[in-house]
Amino acid sequence: MIIKAIIFDVDEVLIQVPHYFTQELQNRGYKNAVKIMNEYYGDDNTLCAEWKGEAVELIVPYLERIWWEQWVEEYFKQQFMFEKQYLDTNLVSLIPKIQALWIKCYLWTDQEENRAQFLLEWLNFKNIMDWYFISCYVWVRKCLPEFWYHIKKTLLDEWIGKEEIVFFDDLQCNVDVANGEGIKAFLFTDMENFQKDLKKLGIKV
Repeated sequence: MIIKAIIFDVDEVLIQVPHYFTQELQNRGYKNAVKIMNEYYGDDNTLCAEWKGEAVELIVPYLERIWWEQWVEEYFKQQFMFEKQYLDTNLVSLIPKIQALWIKCYLWTDQEENRAQFLLEWLNFKNIMDWYFISCYVWVRKCLPEFWYHIKKTLLDEWIGKEEIVFFDDLQCNVDVANGEGIKAFLFTDMENFQKDLKKLGIKV
């Protein structure tokens, strides 16, 4: 089997934070920040990830409840600065080496627009990856079969068949959906197992 494309998830794969920014806020003295902000990162953030809501609007009531006194944009800026520290540079450094083997590398992640821009611009994934699939731009999350229909349709234009695609994600449920759509998917746990999986696929970097 020849692999022509690898699709990478972001959180807990390319970025591995020790704890969420909500915990960081609580550590800084914002009382009940974890509980309150996690409410936003449930249904409201999901709406934003599917382009059905604006994060800069929906997050405001939650920021008010933790007594955030700065602009909404400053909240996102601080979140992204915190997360940027934990980019897995070892894994990212392998991407050009994989591409040198004529394997295209794609980003797939569920994000609202502000964090999507952080990934593409601040972390430069728009130039590192061959392309990107972000839920707020395609209006569907990767836990749904409709996403994989979109992926297969898009990559077919690149002459890449579904049996030539590999997907790495940290959640078993997403791996299961991909496998159910005929995509070879692996659960990402750490760098060591990732490299072992590459070797199983005949990819030596």
